Amino acid sequence: MRYLFVFLLSLFTFFSSGQISSYPQYYKFRVYLKDKGNIPYSSDNPGAFLSSRTIERKKKEKVEIDESDFPISRDYYTLVEKAGGKVITHSKWFSTLVVEVSDSLRIGNIESLSFVDSVKYIWRGNKLPAGDKARPRLVPVDCDEIAGADTEYGFTDAQFRMHNAVVMTDAGFRGRNMLVGVIDAGFTNFDVIPRFESVRLGGYMDFVPSGSIFASSDHGTKVLSTMATDLPGVMIGSAPEATYWLLRSEDTTSEFPVEEDYWVRAVEFADSLGVDIINTSLGYNSFDDKLLNYTHAELDGNVSMMSQAADKAYEKGMLIVVSAGNEGNKSWQKITPPADAKNVLAVGAVGTDSIIASFSSHGLTADYRIKPDLVSVGKETITIGRDGALGHTNGTSLSSPFLTGLITSLWSVNPTLHRSELIDIVKRSSDRYLSPDSIYGYGIPDFHQAMKEILGKLEVYSQKVTDNGWDIRPESSGDYLVSLSEPVFSPSSYSFRVLDESGYLISMYRFGEETTLLVPLQDKIRENNRFFYFVTEEPFKQRIYKVEI
Repeated sequence: MRYLFVFLLSLFTFFSSGQISSYPQYYKFRVYLKDKGNIPYSSDNPGAFLSSRTIERKKKEKVEIDESDFPISRDYYTLVEKAGGKVITHSKWFSTLVVEVSDSLRIGNIESLSFVDSVKYIWRGNKLPAGDKARPRLVPVDCDEIAGADTEYGFTDAQFRMHNAVVMTDAGFRGRNMLVGVIDAGFTNFDVIPRFESVRLGGYMDFVPSGSIFASSDHGTKVLSTMATDLPGVMIGSAPEATYWLLRSEDTTSEFPVEEDYWVRAVEFADSLGVDIINTSLGYNSFDDKLLNYTHAELDGNVSMMSQAADKAYEKGMLIVVSAGNEGNKSWQKITPPADAKNVLAVGAVGTDSIIASFSSHGLTADYRIKPDLVSVGKETITIGRDGALGHTNGTSLSSPFLTGLITSLWSVNPTLHRSELIDIVKRSSDRYLSPDSIYGYGIPDFHQAMKEILGKLEVYSQKVTDNGWDIRPESSGDYLVSLSEPVFSPSSYSFRVLDESGYLISMYRFGEETTLLVPLQDKIRENNRFFYFVTEEPFKQRIYKVEI
């Protein structure tokens, strides 16, 4: 009843303000269902509604498949539409349908259906004629962008060094075999910018009824660039070897809670794909209809649907990283949902000088939990925009994905690691872990420290390895021979790196026509290490072997 009162009051405010358009007014409502109806699904046959990768991820993360994973009966869609509504999107986790009506009175017909529990007003507006939005032109590459840095990390070198992440990336841990979902407002020109040609794209999906994923906004273009770019000497993303799914949920033409529903659908879709980790640099605290705004008292993770869905996504086996918000120097000041969710990593922004950015949103939550959780580089972050040029961008929208990529690369050291253990390792490596606060959270993670802890827990091979076509064994001299046994691909497709006990790169090799390589090791290196790590790479797979000397 409260939701209907809010809607009627909002309608009165709208008309009394004189905001009447020549285009017809439409409304969207979130329809809560009592159940999912008659559906032919069972948790005994999850392959009927989930991908094999999702099923395997849930097993690894010890997540049970239950009725919340089942789709909603198509009969309910039909009955809602017969009652005068058009189903725009839905949520299987929350058993909801988002319904659009051209006459607000029709929602009463839908609410009276026997399987409907309640309805909530979440959008109003005009359906303007669709027009082709001209894309911005790309700009020629500036020579200064190529010659402006003297390390492999180019202009992003300082960003990696602030997190002590160069050792991890040099060791070859760059997100290989990990699947990342990026939920954002759009990825303008991503599909035509040459600098993204190396990005490993899993696919893309648009959950907003209007606009285009590659023309609506370049917010996601910049976000993605911080993770996925691989331009040695110019710019390196924080997980350039991960695979990415691009998902659009933000409608840039208005600001209403319906965008939370689009986001929920996107995160459910990501779950069905088997995505390991999601970055979302979106947050909501105020809307075009002020009666729908959130209050500080509601920042407990239990009010915003987006926050509830973020926690549900974690329960389903994914790791969720979100921007804390850019309200620190505004009247709101606090984090914005979904950063108040209990199981997300909310990321604030610092510069490469490690000092908090003035705009970075603060905690605590309404129930006095530490937020943000962590901070990363969000002040003058290196990005690629819609014109294909490098630039500096400010916002927790950039600190979140850069940190997401580093966590993804860290997880690729040992993908079998449970997400809760990974989060714990990252937090404990952070510089304010023992004294967290509402500005920095637990602080800046140290990814070399975190990597060493994960490496230390790997299975130990006693002197030699014979596994998956790799043969690693010591010579009497103390050097090592590394051989390929019946390689499926050309030997030149195989390579490996040798790391010392602390994870530092000793040497790297690539096979040519031969299938055996000698790895010479200096006496000093052998004397100072108990183990070596061999990081092997072949098409579609990376493995790591911890070999006792």
